[in-house]
Amino acid sequence: MGRRRNPLHNPLHYATPQLRTGPPVTYASALRTLQSYDYEVIVGAGAAGCVLASKLSEDKNTSVLLLEAGGDNTKVLESKVPLMFPKLFHTEHDWDYYTVEQPGLAARRLYWPRGRLIGGSTSLNAMMYHHCSPSDFDEWASVHGCEGWSFNDLAPYLRRMEMFTPDSARPAIDTEHRGSSGCWQTGYSWLSEIIEDGFIPACQDAGIPRRADVNTTNVSYKDRILALRVMLMLRVFFSIASVQKEPIAIGVELQTNREGPRFQVHARREVILCGGTVNTPQILMLSGIASAEELKAHGIPVIQKNDAVGKNMKDHLCTTAILCKAKSGKTLDYLSNNIRALPYLVQWMLFGRGPLTSNIGEAAAFIRSSDYRFPESTTGPPNDHTSCPTGPDLELIGAPLAFIHHGEEAAIDGSSVFSLIPIHLRPQSSGLITLQSKSSFDAPIINPKYLSDEEDNDLKVLLTGLRVCLRIIRSPAFREFFEPVATNDDPSSYWWPYSSSHIEKISDDDLIRFSKEKAFTLYHPVGTARMGPSRDTSVVDLECKVHGVRSFRVIDASVFPEQISGHPTAPIGAMAYKLSDMIRDERKRSAPPTANL
Repeated sequence: MGRRRNPLHNPLHYATPQLRTGPPVTYASALRTLQSYDYEVIVGAGAAGCVLASKLSEDKNTSVLLLEAGGDNTKVLESKVPLMFPKLFHTEHDWDYYTVEQPGLAARRLYWPRGRLIGGSTSLNAMMYHHCSPSDFDEWASVHGCEGWSFNDLAPYLRRMEMFTPDSARPAIDTEHRGSSGCWQTGYSWLSEIIEDGFIPACQDAGIPRRADVNTTNVSYKDRILALRVMLMLRVFFSIASVQKEPIAIGVELQTNREGPRFQVHARREVILCGGTVNTPQILMLSGIASAEELKAHGIPVIQKNDAVGKNMKDHLCTTAILCKAKSGKTLDYLSNNIRALPYLVQWMLFGRGPLTSNIGEAAAFIRSSDYRFPESTTGPPNDHTSCPTGPDLELIGAPLAFIHHGEEAAIDGSSVFSLIPIHLRPQSSGLITLQSKSSFDAPIINPKYLSDEEDNDLKVLLTGLRVCLRIIRSPAFREFFEPVATNDDPSSYWWPYSSSHIEKISDDDLIRFSKEKAFTLYHPVGTARMGPSRDTSVVDLECKVHGVRSFRVIDASVFPEQISGHPTAPIGAMAYKLSDMIRDERKRSAPPTANL
Protein backbone atom coordinates (compact mmCIF):
# COMPACT_ATOMS: atom_id res chain seq x y z
CA MET A 1 0.00 0.00 0.00
CA GLY A 2 1.73 3.16 -1.18
CA ARG A 3 1.78 6.33 0.83
CA ARG A 4 -0.37 9.21 -0.31
CA ARG A 5 0.91 12.76 -0.57
CA ASN A 6 -1.11 14.10 2.33
CA PRO A 7 0.19 12.35 5.47
CA LEU A 8 -3.13 12.91 7.22
CA HIS A 9 -4.77 10.72 4.56
CA ASN A 10 -2.36 7.82 5.04
CA PRO A 11 -2.92 5.65 8.11
CA LEU A 12 0.64 4.31 7.89
CA HIS A 13 1.81 7.68 9.23
CA TYR A 14 0.16 7.14 12.60
CA ALA A 15 -1.27 3.61 12.72
CA THR A 16 -0.09 0.02 12.36
CA PRO A 17 -1.74 -2.53 10.05
CA GLN A 18 -3.70 -5.11 12.00
CA LEU A 19 -2.20 -8.60 12.07
CA ARG A 20 -4.56 -11.28 10.82
CA THR A 21 -2.98 -14.01 12.95
CA GLY A 22 -1.21 -14.28 16.28
CA PRO A 23 -2.12 -13.92 19.97
CA PRO A 24 -4.46 -11.18 21.27
CA VAL A 25 -2.95 -7.73 21.69
CA THR A 26 -1.83 -6.85 25.22
CA TYR A 27 -0.57 -3.54 26.59
CA ALA A 28 3.02 -4.78 26.49
CA SER A 29 2.79 -6.12 22.94
CA ALA A 30 1.02 -2.95 21.80
CA LEU A 31 3.79 -0.85 23.26
CA ARG A 32 6.36 -2.87 21.34
CA THR A 33 4.60 -3.16 18.00
CA LEU A 34 1.99 -0.39 17.51
CA GLN A 35 2.29 3.31 16.78
CA SER A 36 1.79 4.95 20.19
CA TYR A 37 0.75 8.36 21.52
CA ASP A 38 2.09 9.59 24.85
CA TYR A 39 -1.14 11.07 26.09
CA GLU A 40 -4.47 10.11 24.56
CA VAL A 41 -6.12 8.87 21.46
CA ILE A 42 -9.26 11.00 21.09
CA VAL A 43 -12.05 9.63 18.92
CA GLY A 44 -14.33 12.28 17.43
CA ALA A 45 -13.49 15.89 16.56
CA GLY A 46 -16.69 17.55 17.71
CA ALA A 47 -16.86 20.30 20.32
CA ALA A 48 -15.54 18.07 23.12
CA GLY A 49 -12.87 16.30 21.08
CA CYS A 50 -11.43 19.52 19.67
CA VAL A 51 -11.29 21.15 23.09
CA LEU A 52 -9.52 18.16 24.62
CA ALA A 53 -7.04 17.85 21.77
CA SER A 54 -6.25 21.55 22.07
CA LYS A 55 -5.87 21.65 25.84
CA LEU A 56 -4.02 18.36 26.32
CA SER A 57 -1.58 19.12 23.51
CA GLU A 58 -0.48 22.30 25.27
CA ASP A 59 2.09 20.07 26.95
CA LYS A 60 4.80 20.13 24.28
CA ASN A 61 6.31 16.87 25.51
CA THR A 62 3.24 14.84 24.68
CA SER A 63 1.44 13.74 21.53
CA VAL A 64 -2.30 13.52 20.99
CA LEU A 65 -4.03 11.79 18.11
CA LEU A 66 -7.46 13.15 17.20
CA LEU A 67 -9.44 10.85 14.92
CA GLU A 68 -12.41 12.06 12.89
CA ALA A 69 -14.47 10.13 10.35
CA GLY A 70 -15.12 13.30 8.35
CA GLY A 71 -12.85 15.88 6.82
CA ASP A 72 -11.38 19.26 7.63
CA ASN A 73 -13.84 22.15 7.86
CA THR A 74 -11.33 24.85 6.97
CA LYS A 75 -12.54 25.23 3.38
CA VAL A 76 -16.17 24.31 4.00
CA LEU A 77 -17.76 27.73 3.55
CA GLU A 78 -21.18 26.57 4.72
CA SER A 79 -19.74 25.71 8.13
CA LYS A 80 -18.45 29.26 8.53
CA VAL A 81 -21.35 31.38 7.27
CA PRO A 82 -24.08 31.23 9.93
CA LEU A 83 -27.09 31.39 7.61
CA MET A 84 -25.76 28.67 5.30
CA PHE A 85 -25.63 25.72 7.70
CA PRO A 86 -28.70 23.94 6.23
CA LYS A 87 -26.80 23.59 2.95
CA LEU A 88 -24.58 20.99 4.66
CA PHE A 89 -27.52 18.66 5.29
CA HIS A 90 -27.52 15.45 3.22
CA THR A 91 -23.93 16.04 2.08
CA GLU A 92 -20.64 14.24 2.72
CA HIS A 93 -20.32 16.36 5.87
CA ASP A 94 -23.49 14.88 7.37
CA TRP A 95 -24.00 11.38 8.79
CA ASP A 96 -27.51 11.73 7.30
CA TYR A 97 -29.22 9.62 9.94
CA TYR A 98 -32.92 8.79 10.19
CA THR A 99 -34.92 7.52 13.12
CA VAL A 100 -37.13 4.47 13.02
CA GLU A 101 -40.84 5.14 12.57
CA GLN A 102 -42.25 7.12 15.47
CA PRO A 103 -45.76 6.03 16.55
CA GLY A 104 -46.18 9.33 18.40
CA LEU A 105 -45.49 11.32 15.22
CA ALA A 106 -47.81 9.75 12.65
CA ALA A 107 -45.43 6.80 12.10
CA ARG A 108 -42.88 9.07 10.41
CA ARG A 109 -39.11 8.50 10.18
CA LEU A 110 -37.42 11.74 11.18
CA TYR A 111 -34.24 13.08 9.62
CA TRP A 112 -31.41 13.51 12.14
CA PRO A 113 -28.47 15.50 10.74
CA ARG A 114 -25.17 14.94 12.59
CA GLY A 115 -21.88 16.59 11.71
CA ARG A 116 -19.23 14.50 9.96
CA LEU A 117 -16.31 16.94 9.81
CA ILE A 118 -14.00 18.81 12.15
CA GLY A 119 -16.19 20.53 14.71
CA GLY A 120 -18.79 17.77 14.46
CA SER A 121 -22.33 19.05 14.78
CA THR A 122 -21.03 22.47 15.86
CA SER A 123 -19.95 22.89 12.22
CA LEU A 124 -23.44 21.92 11.11
CA ASN A 125 -25.68 24.05 13.33
CA ALA A 126 -27.01 27.55 13.99
CA MET A 127 -24.03 28.62 16.14
CA MET A 128 -26.07 29.40 19.26
CA TYR A 129 -23.86 29.92 22.30
CA HIS A 130 -26.10 29.39 25.32
CA HIS A 131 -25.15 28.74 28.93
CA CYS A 132 -28.62 27.28 29.60
CA SER A 133 -30.35 27.44 32.98
CA PRO A 134 -27.96 27.17 35.98
CA SER A 135 -30.50 24.94 37.71
CA ASP A 136 -30.05 22.32 34.96
CA PHE A 137 -26.50 21.66 36.12
CA ASP A 138 -27.36 21.99 39.80
CA GLU A 139 -29.91 19.24 39.16
CA TRP A 140 -27.11 17.05 37.77
CA ALA A 141 -25.34 17.34 41.11
CA SER A 142 -28.29 17.27 43.53
CA VAL A 143 -30.63 14.79 41.82
CA HIS A 144 -28.30 12.61 39.74
CA GLY A 145 -25.35 12.49 42.13
CA CYS A 146 -22.90 14.19 39.75
CA GLU A 147 -21.02 16.23 42.34
CA GLY A 148 -18.49 18.56 40.79
CA TRP A 149 -20.67 19.28 37.76
CA SER A 150 -23.01 21.94 39.15
CA PHE A 151 -23.32 25.35 37.52
CA ASN A 152 -20.80 26.87 39.93
CA ASP A 153 -18.36 24.15 38.87
CA LEU A 154 -18.88 24.81 35.15
CA ALA A 155 -19.31 28.59 35.15
CA PRO A 156 -15.56 29.36 35.34
CA TYR A 157 -15.02 27.24 32.23
CA LEU A 158 -17.88 28.91 30.36
CA ARG A 159 -16.08 32.21 30.92
CA ARG A 160 -12.58 30.84 30.41
CA MET A 161 -13.26 29.42 26.96
CA GLU A 162 -15.11 32.48 25.60
CA MET A 163 -13.89 35.61 23.83
CA PHE A 164 -16.96 37.82 23.76
CA THR A 165 -16.99 40.81 21.42
CA PRO A 166 -19.31 43.53 22.76
CA ASP A 167 -21.63 45.43 20.43
CA SER A 168 -22.02 49.17 20.96
CA ALA A 169 -25.61 48.88 19.75
CA ARG A 170 -26.38 46.54 22.66
CA PRO A 171 -24.57 47.93 25.70
CA ALA A 172 -26.82 46.21 28.25
CA ILE A 173 -24.72 43.03 28.33
CA ASP A 174 -23.11 42.36 31.70
CA THR A 175 -19.59 41.48 30.60
CA GLU A 176 -18.72 40.32 34.12
CA HIS A 177 -20.36 37.01 33.26
CA ARG A 178 -18.75 36.73 29.82
CA GLY A 179 -15.27 35.61 28.88
CA SER A 180 -12.81 37.91 27.13
CA SER A 181 -9.66 35.86 26.45
CA GLY A 182 -10.82 32.39 25.43
CA CYS A 183 -10.58 30.73 22.04
CA TRP A 184 -14.34 30.50 21.35
CA GLN A 185 -15.20 33.81 19.70
CA THR A 186 -18.75 34.95 20.46
CA GLY A 187 -20.75 38.01 19.55
CA TYR A 188 -23.98 39.23 18.02
CA SER A 189 -25.35 38.06 14.72
CA TRP A 190 -27.57 39.96 12.32
CA LEU A 191 -30.82 41.14 13.89
CA SER A 192 -33.65 41.71 11.42
CA GLU A 193 -36.14 44.53 11.80
CA ILE A 194 -39.02 42.07 12.07
CA ILE A 195 -37.26 40.51 15.08
CA GLU A 196 -36.26 43.78 16.76
CA ASP A 197 -39.52 45.64 16.27
CA GLY A 198 -41.99 42.79 15.77
CA PHE A 199 -41.19 39.50 17.49
CA ILE A 200 -39.52 40.85 20.64
CA PRO A 201 -42.25 43.43 21.42
CA ALA A 202 -44.87 40.77 20.67
CA CYS A 203 -43.27 38.47 23.24
CA GLN A 204 -43.41 41.31 25.75
CA ASP A 205 -47.09 41.81 24.93
CA ALA A 206 -47.57 38.11 25.73
CA GLY A 207 -46.04 38.63 29.17
CA ILE A 208 -42.49 37.47 28.39
CA PRO A 209 -39.90 39.95 29.73
CA ARG A 210 -37.02 41.02 27.51
CA ARG A 211 -33.48 39.97 28.36
CA ALA A 212 -30.48 41.68 26.80
CA ASP A 213 -28.05 38.76 26.68
CA VAL A 214 -28.92 36.55 23.72
CA ASN A 215 -25.90 34.33 23.05
CA THR A 216 -24.90 33.58 19.47
CA THR A 217 -21.55 32.34 18.33
CA ASN A 218 -19.20 31.55 15.52
CA VAL A 219 -17.13 28.87 17.18
CA SER A 220 -13.47 28.52 16.34
CA TYR A 221 -10.87 26.12 17.70
CA LYS A 222 -7.16 26.68 18.07
CA ASP A 223 -5.02 24.78 15.62
CA ARG A 224 -3.45 22.57 18.30
CA ILE A 225 -4.26 19.16 16.85
CA LEU A 226 -1.15 17.06 16.49
CA ALA A 227 -2.60 14.40 14.21
CA LEU A 228 -5.81 13.87 12.31
CA ARG A 229 -7.16 11.21 10.00
CA VAL A 230 -10.23 10.82 7.86
CA MET A 231 -11.29 7.23 8.46
CA LEU A 232 -13.93 5.28 10.34
CA MET A 233 -13.52 4.17 13.91
CA LEU A 234 -14.39 0.49 14.29
CA ARG A 235 -13.93 -0.20 17.99
CA VAL A 236 -11.77 0.24 21.05
CA PHE A 237 -9.63 -2.78 21.89
CA PHE A 238 -8.60 -3.91 25.34
CA SER A 239 -5.94 -5.81 27.20
CA ILE A 240 -7.62 -8.56 29.20
CA ALA A 241 -5.55 -10.88 31.40
CA SER A 242 -6.60 -13.22 34.19
CA VAL A 243 -4.64 -11.22 36.76
CA GLN A 244 -6.49 -8.02 35.91
CA LYS A 245 -9.70 -7.13 37.66
CA GLU A 246 -10.78 -4.80 34.87
CA PRO A 247 -10.06 -4.63 31.13
CA ILE A 248 -7.72 -1.85 30.03
CA ALA A 249 -8.39 0.20 26.90
CA ILE A 250 -5.10 0.16 25.01
CA GLY A 251 -5.99 1.42 21.54
CA VAL A 252 -8.42 1.78 18.70
CA GLU A 253 -9.07 -0.08 15.49
CA LEU A 254 -9.65 1.84 12.27
CA GLN A 255 -10.66 1.20 8.68
CA THR A 256 -10.85 3.50 5.67
CA ASN A 257 -13.69 1.62 4.00
CA ARG A 258 -15.78 -1.51 4.51
CA GLU A 259 -13.48 -3.74 2.44
CA GLY A 260 -10.19 -2.01 3.22
CA PRO A 261 -7.39 -3.08 5.56
CA ARG A 262 -7.68 -2.49 9.29
CA PHE A 263 -5.24 -0.45 11.34
CA GLN A 264 -4.54 -0.14 15.04
CA VAL A 265 -3.26 2.72 17.16
CA HIS A 266 -1.98 2.33 20.71
CA ALA A 267 -2.85 4.84 23.45
CA ARG A 268 -0.18 4.73 26.14
CA ARG A 269 -2.36 6.59 28.61
CA GLU A 270 -6.03 6.66 27.64
CA VAL A 271 -8.62 6.41 24.92
CA ILE A 272 -11.19 9.22 25.07
CA LEU A 273 -14.39 8.75 23.11
CA CYS A 274 -16.11 11.94 21.87
CA GLY A 275 -18.36 10.52 19.16
CA GLY A 276 -21.58 12.26 20.17
CA THR A 277 -24.92 10.99 21.42
CA VAL A 278 -25.49 8.70 18.43
CA ASN A 279 -22.02 7.41 17.56
CA THR A 280 -20.60 7.10 21.09
CA PRO A 281 -23.00 4.34 22.19
CA GLN A 282 -22.55 2.61 18.85
CA ILE A 283 -18.77 2.50 19.34
CA LEU A 284 -19.18 1.35 22.95
CA MET A 285 -21.39 -1.51 21.80
CA LEU A 286 -19.06 -2.50 18.97
CA SER A 287 -16.25 -2.50 21.54
CA GLY A 288 -18.11 -4.93 23.79
CA ILE A 289 -19.57 -2.52 26.36
CA ALA A 290 -23.37 -2.66 26.56
CA SER A 291 -26.11 -4.95 27.78
CA ALA A 292 -25.30 -8.62 27.38
CA GLU A 293 -28.48 -9.11 25.35
CA GLU A 294 -27.56 -6.42 22.82
CA LEU A 295 -24.03 -7.76 22.37
CA LYS A 296 -25.14 -11.38 22.14
CA ALA A 297 -27.69 -10.52 19.45
CA HIS A 298 -24.86 -9.34 17.20
CA GLY A 299 -22.19 -11.85 18.16
CA ILE A 300 -19.99 -9.32 19.96
CA PRO A 301 -17.92 -10.59 22.92
CA VAL A 302 -18.81 -8.96 26.23
CA ILE A 303 -15.94 -6.85 27.56
CA GLN A 304 -17.99 -5.07 30.22
CA LYS A 305 -21.71 -5.46 30.83
CA ASN A 306 -23.51 -2.12 31.15
CA ASP A 307 -27.25 -1.90 30.62
CA ALA A 308 -27.26 1.92 30.46
CA VAL A 309 -25.32 2.16 27.19
CA GLY A 310 -27.56 3.60 24.49
CA LYS A 311 -30.45 4.20 26.89
CA ASN A 312 -31.87 7.35 28.53
CA MET A 313 -31.76 9.38 25.29
CA LYS A 314 -33.72 12.64 25.34
CA ASP A 315 -34.04 15.11 22.48
CA HIS A 316 -35.50 18.56 21.96
CA LEU A 317 -38.58 18.23 19.74
CA CYS A 318 -40.08 21.10 17.71
CA THR A 319 -43.77 21.04 16.86
CA THR A 320 -42.79 22.57 13.49
CA ALA A 321 -42.77 26.19 12.41
CA ILE A 322 -45.87 28.35 12.45
CA LEU A 323 -45.51 30.19 9.13
CA CYS A 324 -46.72 33.79 8.97
CA LYS A 325 -46.82 35.74 5.71
CA ALA A 326 -44.72 38.86 6.13
CA LYS A 327 -44.71 42.02 4.07
CA SER A 328 -42.35 41.94 1.12
CA GLY A 329 -38.72 42.58 2.01
CA LYS A 330 -39.21 42.20 5.77
CA THR A 331 -37.56 38.76 5.98
CA LEU A 332 -34.43 37.08 4.64
CA ASP A 333 -36.18 34.79 2.15
CA TYR A 334 -34.70 36.79 -0.73
CA LEU A 335 -31.34 35.20 0.13
CA SER A 336 -32.59 31.85 -1.18
CA ASN A 337 -31.96 33.33 -4.63
CA ASN A 338 -28.25 32.78 -5.29
CA ILE A 339 -27.91 35.82 -7.53
CA ARG A 340 -29.51 38.14 -4.97
CA ALA A 341 -27.44 36.57 -2.19
CA LEU A 342 -24.08 37.00 -3.96
CA PRO A 343 -23.40 40.64 -2.89
CA TYR A 344 -24.11 39.70 0.72
CA LEU A 345 -21.74 36.75 0.49
CA VAL A 346 -19.03 39.15 -0.69
CA GLN A 347 -19.92 41.43 2.22
CA TRP A 348 -19.52 38.56 4.66
CA MET A 349 -16.22 37.41 3.15
CA LEU A 350 -14.73 40.92 3.22
CA PHE A 351 -16.11 42.31 6.46
CA GLY A 352 -17.80 39.47 8.33
CA ARG A 353 -21.03 41.45 8.40
CA GLY A 354 -24.44 41.57 6.78
CA PRO A 355 -27.55 39.39 6.69
CA LEU A 356 -25.59 36.17 6.14
CA THR A 357 -24.42 36.48 9.76
CA SER A 358 -28.00 35.70 10.78
CA ASN A 359 -28.15 32.29 12.40
CA ILE A 360 -31.85 31.94 11.47
CA GLY A 361 -32.93 31.80 15.13
CA GLU A 362 -32.19 35.47 15.75
CA ALA A 363 -34.16 35.67 19.00
CA ALA A 364 -35.65 33.19 21.42
CA ALA A 365 -38.02 33.28 24.36
CA PHE A 366 -37.62 30.82 27.23
CA ILE A 367 -40.82 30.24 29.20
CA ARG A 368 -42.50 27.84 31.62
CA SER A 369 -45.56 25.99 30.35
CA SER A 370 -47.02 25.92 33.88
CA ASP A 371 -47.31 29.73 33.81
CA TYR A 372 -50.05 29.61 31.16
CA ARG A 373 -53.67 28.54 31.11
CA PHE A 374 -55.85 28.52 28.00
CA PRO A 375 -59.65 28.18 28.39
CA GLU A 376 -59.94 26.85 24.83
CA SER A 377 -57.70 23.87 25.66
CA THR A 378 -59.42 20.62 26.64
CA THR A 379 -56.28 18.54 27.20
CA GLY A 380 -55.45 19.90 30.63
CA PRO A 381 -52.37 21.71 31.92
CA PRO A 382 -48.93 20.06 31.86
CA ASN A 383 -47.07 19.04 34.99
CA ASP A 384 -43.88 20.83 35.94
CA HIS A 385 -40.74 18.84 35.10
CA THR A 386 -38.33 21.77 34.99
CA SER A 387 -35.08 21.79 36.95
CA CYS A 388 -36.27 24.49 39.38
CA PRO A 389 -39.34 26.67 40.08
CA THR A 390 -38.09 29.30 37.64
CA GLY A 391 -36.57 27.00 35.01
CA PRO A 392 -38.00 26.93 31.46
CA ASP A 393 -39.40 23.95 29.60
CA LEU A 394 -40.24 25.76 26.36
CA GLU A 395 -38.19 27.75 23.88
CA LEU A 396 -39.88 29.86 21.21
CA ILE A 397 -37.53 30.69 18.34
CA GLY A 398 -38.24 33.57 15.98
CA ALA A 399 -36.77 33.12 12.50
CA PRO A 400 -37.07 35.80 9.77
CA LEU A 401 -37.43 33.30 6.91
CA ALA A 402 -39.27 30.13 5.97
CA PHE A 403 -37.73 27.32 8.02
CA ILE A 404 -39.37 24.32 6.35
CA HIS A 405 -37.90 20.82 6.22
CA HIS A 406 -34.81 21.90 8.14
CA GLY A 407 -34.41 25.01 6.04
CA GLU A 408 -34.08 23.09 2.79
CA GLU A 409 -37.36 24.28 1.24
CA ALA A 410 -37.82 27.85 0.01
CA ALA A 411 -40.91 29.91 0.78
CA ILE A 412 -43.98 29.27 -1.35
CA ASP A 413 -44.44 31.55 -4.39
CA GLY A 414 -41.50 33.73 -3.40
CA SER A 415 -43.29 34.92 -0.27
CA SER A 416 -41.65 36.61 2.69
CA VAL A 417 -42.20 34.33 5.68
CA PHE A 418 -41.69 34.58 9.41
CA SER A 419 -41.29 31.25 11.24
CA LEU A 420 -42.18 30.85 14.90
CA ILE A 421 -40.97 27.55 16.34
CA PRO A 422 -41.92 26.14 19.76
CA ILE A 423 -39.48 23.60 21.24
CA HIS A 424 -39.96 21.27 24.21
CA LEU A 425 -36.85 21.53 26.37
CA ARG A 426 -37.55 19.06 29.20
CA PRO A 427 -39.07 15.93 27.65
CA GLN A 428 -40.12 12.96 29.73
CA SER A 429 -40.08 10.60 26.75
CA SER A 430 -36.84 8.63 26.67
CA GLY A 431 -35.40 6.81 23.66
CA LEU A 432 -32.45 4.62 22.82
CA ILE A 433 -29.67 3.79 20.37
CA THR A 434 -29.10 0.16 19.39
CA LEU A 435 -27.06 -1.67 16.78
CA GLN A 436 -28.25 -2.53 13.31
CA SER A 437 -25.32 -4.90 12.88
CA LYS A 438 -21.80 -5.53 14.17
CA SER A 439 -20.37 -3.36 11.38
CA SER A 440 -19.51 0.27 12.13
CA PHE A 441 -20.33 1.05 8.49
CA ASP A 442 -24.01 0.38 9.18
CA ALA A 443 -25.85 3.23 10.87
CA PRO A 444 -27.13 2.53 14.37
CA ILE A 445 -30.85 2.25 15.06
CA ILE A 446 -32.16 5.57 16.41
CA ASN A 447 -35.42 5.44 18.35
CA PRO A 448 -36.18 8.67 20.26
CA LYS A 449 -39.66 7.43 21.24
CA TYR A 450 -41.09 10.91 20.86
CA LEU A 451 -44.30 11.66 22.79
CA SER A 452 -44.27 8.24 24.46
CA ASP A 453 -44.38 9.32 28.13
CA GLU A 454 -47.24 7.70 30.02
CA GLU A 455 -48.88 10.91 31.22
CA ASP A 456 -48.74 12.62 27.78
CA ASN A 457 -47.01 15.54 29.46
CA ASP A 458 -44.69 16.14 26.50
CA LEU A 459 -47.68 16.68 24.23
CA LYS A 460 -49.31 19.02 26.75
CA VAL A 461 -46.14 21.13 26.95
CA LEU A 462 -45.96 21.38 23.16
CA LEU A 463 -49.63 22.37 22.98
CA THR A 464 -48.93 25.15 25.46
CA GLY A 465 -46.01 26.30 23.33
CA LEU A 466 -48.19 26.43 20.23
CA ARG A 467 -50.89 28.43 21.98
CA VAL A 468 -48.38 30.93 23.35
CA CYS A 469 -47.06 31.35 19.80
CA LEU A 470 -50.59 31.96 18.52
CA ARG A 471 -50.97 34.64 21.17
CA ILE A 472 -47.68 36.24 20.09
CA ILE A 473 -48.60 36.48 16.41
CA ARG A 474 -51.83 38.29 17.35
CA SER A 475 -49.85 41.13 18.96
CA PRO A 476 -50.53 44.54 17.31
CA ALA A 477 -46.79 45.26 17.15
CA PHE A 478 -46.20 42.04 15.24
CA ARG A 479 -49.21 42.32 12.95
CA GLU A 480 -47.74 45.47 11.41
CA PHE A 481 -45.17 43.25 9.69
CA PHE A 482 -47.69 40.72 8.34
CA GLU A 483 -49.93 40.41 5.32
CA PRO A 484 -53.29 38.62 5.30
CA VAL A 485 -53.78 35.29 3.56
CA ALA A 486 -56.91 33.52 2.40
CA THR A 487 -58.81 31.96 5.28
CA ASN A 488 -58.19 28.22 5.51
CA ASP A 489 -59.06 26.03 8.49
CA ASP A 490 -57.42 22.87 7.16
CA PRO A 491 -54.47 21.96 9.48
CA SER A 492 -52.62 20.47 6.50
CA SER A 493 -52.64 23.74 4.51
CA TYR A 494 -49.45 25.76 4.07
CA TRP A 495 -50.36 28.84 6.14
CA TRP A 496 -52.35 27.12 8.90
CA PRO A 497 -52.76 28.03 11.76
CA TYR A 498 -51.92 31.59 10.64
CA SER A 499 -54.76 31.25 8.10
CA SER A 500 -57.33 30.08 10.63
CA SER A 501 -60.61 31.97 10.77
CA HIS A 502 -60.56 31.81 14.59
CA ILE A 503 -56.98 31.45 15.82
CA GLU A 504 -58.02 31.84 19.44
CA LYS A 505 -60.51 28.96 19.13
CA ILE A 506 -58.41 26.31 17.38
CA SER A 507 -59.03 22.92 18.95
CA ASP A 508 -56.44 20.79 20.71
CA ASP A 509 -57.16 17.99 18.23
CA ASP A 510 -56.19 20.17 15.27
CA LEU A 511 -53.01 21.38 16.98
CA ILE A 512 -52.09 17.81 17.90
CA ARG A 513 -52.58 16.66 14.31
CA PHE A 514 -50.49 19.62 13.10
CA SER A 515 -47.68 18.70 15.50
CA LYS A 516 -47.62 14.98 14.88
CA GLU A 517 -47.56 15.35 11.10
CA LYS A 518 -44.82 17.98 10.98
CA ALA A 519 -42.70 17.90 14.16
CA PHE A 520 -38.92 17.66 13.78
CA THR A 521 -35.79 17.49 15.90
CA LEU A 522 -33.87 20.55 17.07
CA TYR A 523 -30.72 18.37 16.88
CA HIS A 524 -29.98 18.12 20.63
CA PRO A 525 -30.08 14.44 21.68
CA VAL A 526 -28.25 13.65 24.94
CA GLY A 527 -27.81 10.99 27.60
CA THR A 528 -26.89 7.72 25.85
CA ALA A 529 -23.72 7.27 27.94
CA ARG A 530 -24.81 9.28 30.91
CA MET A 531 -22.72 10.21 33.89
CA GLY A 532 -23.46 9.00 37.40
CA PRO A 533 -21.98 7.41 40.51
CA SER A 534 -23.65 4.02 40.00
CA ARG A 535 -22.63 1.62 37.25
CA ASP A 536 -26.15 0.16 37.40
CA THR A 537 -27.74 3.31 36.00
CA SER A 538 -24.91 5.16 34.25
CA VAL A 539 -22.07 4.55 31.80
CA VAL A 540 -19.32 6.85 33.10
CA ASP A 541 -18.34 8.00 36.58
CA LEU A 542 -17.85 11.57 37.77
CA GLU A 543 -14.45 11.71 36.05
CA CYS A 544 -16.03 10.52 32.78
CA LYS A 545 -14.29 7.14 33.13
CA VAL A 546 -16.25 4.20 31.75
CA HIS A 547 -17.47 2.07 34.64
CA GLY A 548 -15.55 -1.18 34.99
CA VAL A 549 -12.89 -0.32 32.40
CA ARG A 550 -9.50 1.28 32.90
CA SER A 551 -7.95 4.01 30.71
CA PHE A 552 -11.19 4.74 28.88
CA ARG A 553 -13.27 7.94 29.12
CA VAL A 554 -16.24 9.46 27.33
CA ILE A 555 -17.01 13.17 27.04
CA ASP A 556 -19.70 14.66 24.78
CA ALA A 557 -23.45 15.27 25.04
CA SER A 558 -24.01 11.55 25.58
CA VAL A 559 -22.76 11.87 29.19
CA PHE A 560 -25.40 14.47 30.16
CA PRO A 561 -27.27 12.96 33.14
CA GLU A 562 -30.44 14.82 32.11
CA GLN A 563 -31.57 17.01 29.24
CA ILE A 564 -30.81 20.71 29.63
CA SER A 565 -33.20 23.55 28.86
CA GLY A 566 -31.21 25.13 26.06
CA HIS A 567 -28.58 24.66 23.37
CA PRO A 568 -25.76 22.27 24.32
CA THR A 569 -22.65 23.52 22.49
CA ALA A 570 -21.38 25.82 25.26
CA PRO A 571 -21.99 23.27 28.06
CA ILE A 572 -20.21 20.56 26.04
CA GLY A 573 -17.23 22.84 25.58
CA ALA A 574 -17.16 23.79 29.26
CA MET A 575 -17.34 20.13 30.30
CA ALA A 576 -14.42 19.28 28.01
CA TYR A 577 -12.39 22.19 29.40
CA LYS A 578 -13.08 20.98 32.92
CA LEU A 579 -12.19 17.39 32.04
CA SER A 580 -8.90 18.51 30.49
CA ASP A 581 -7.97 20.09 33.82
CA MET A 582 -9.02 16.94 35.68
CA ILE A 583 -6.90 14.75 33.38
CA ARG A 584 -3.83 16.94 33.63
CA ASP A 585 -4.12 17.19 37.42
CA GLU A 586 -4.42 13.41 37.61
CA ARG A 587 -1.36 13.00 35.40
CA LYS A 588 0.69 15.20 37.73
CA ARG A 589 -0.14 12.86 40.61
CA SER A 590 0.34 9.60 38.72
CA ALA A 591 3.33 7.60 37.53
CA PRO A 592 4.58 7.68 33.92
CA PRO A 593 2.35 5.90 31.41
CA THR A 594 4.61 2.85 31.13
CA ALA A 595 3.91 2.13 34.80
CA ASN A 596 0.62 0.56 33.70
CA LEU A 597 2.63 -2.39 32.44
